[in-house]
Amino acid sequence: MGKELLYKVAYDEAVRALSEQREMIDGLRSRAGLMFSAAAVTTSFLGAQALQGGELGLFCWLALAGFVGVAMAMLAIPWPRQWEFTVNLHEVIGGYIESTSPAPLEELHRDLVISMEAGYLRNSAGLEKLVVYVQVANVLLAVEVMLWTIAIALST
Repeated sequence: MGKELLYKVAYDEAVRALSEQREMIDGLRSRAGLMFSAAAVTTSFLGAQALQGGELGLFCWLALAGFVGVAMAMLAIPWPRQWEFTVNLHEVIGGYIESTSPAPLEELHRDLVISMEAGYLRNSAGLEKLVVYVQVANVLLAVEVMLWTIAIALST
């Protein structure tokens, strides 16, 4: 098997890895929207029941703080970041195709793989943060529901 074919396999894998990474980020963004909606519905429904007595007790304030925490964590997910899913096509065209001596296909694939791998690794650091935000929001949402439940029980 020639190096050209091997570099093509590596290139295809790098493209697949970046595509999967993009899908994961999109999935986390969708989950953030759903979780924020769940927190808002929880706060409006359970909060209304807890506040029927008209008094904001400690558990109501803590539940509201939990809602704010969920909201902040979920808003951090779609916040604009510098993701790298493509290479600079002007550099590819100018440096590999339209240069005075065009590069062989295997060299192009090799350099693209190296560039995509670097982008993948940079994206991974940001992606790990997004996963932590979702985990924190999950915990805060569960705590919020428990706090609203306690506030309701105490108000009756």
